[in-house]
Amino acid sequence: MKLRLLTLVLLLLLIPAASCSSSDQAAIKKSISTRVASAESAIAAPTDTSTAGQQHTDISSSSQTDELSLLPTPFQNQTDYWALQPFVVQANQLEMQFHNGFDYFTDRNKVAVHAVSTGRVLFVEIFERARDGASQINLAWQSPSGEVVLYTLEPSAGPADDTKIAEQKILAQKMMESMTIQAGDDVRQGEFIGYLYGQDEWAHVHMTVKASRNGPEEWLCPADFITKAKDSDLLSKSLIWAEHLYKDSKQPELCNY
Repeated sequence: MKLRLLTLVLLLLLIPAASCSSSDQAAIKKSISTRVASAESAIAAPTDTSTAGQQHTDISSSSQTDELSLLPTPFQNQTDYWALQPFVVQANQLEMQFHNGFDYFTDRNKVAVHAVSTGRVLFVEIFERARDGASQINLAWQSPSGEVVLYTLEPSAGPADDTKIAEQKILAQKMMESMTIQAGDDVRQGEFIGYLYGQDEWAHVHMTVKASRNGPEEWLCPADFITKAKDSDLLSKSLIWAEHLYKDSKQPELCNY
């Protein structure tokens, strides 16, 4: 408990929220948007001989009118996260930092990750943050209904020193080696896709939903696609996050406009 409180104090001194800085988010968004836009060939050209190729045909034949439906968390074990950073638009009533998705924070050093929806994989890659060299995994797939679901698997949050950066490079490689999917594969809802390796209690999966691959950048609130989100522990976990960062001054919803 003392370690968690000390870590929290350091984070509060260094960043406005337990997440990437605005400049880091912009860099990551730019990288992801570029990768999504350039991944069209991975979607359009299934292999002819692999099992994934057969799955590819099955998913591509799904009705384009099927609505996107997401599982509550990207973790196979629904109890593996202790806090949730909610979705926040740029100009919002609570005046919170912009956040284009959900962050599922875990204090475990190894967590199994699964796909929250069905789709065709656009890319899976190691991403190195330009500002300080911190490493993470970026991956994305497109659902049959057109939306793009994106994960970033981050061993920690906020600024990283040289020691932490060096460890993150190793953890990013371990995460990459654990991945069971690659560009062009089809993934099924609930399918295991790899592991998140964490450094501390701020390790997390950042999950976003983009309205389309080729249209203007439009981020959607994940809760709008989670069946019975109000009956889950998502909101209570987001209030835990808010209490840590804002004490009693802010009471966010899952989707904040």
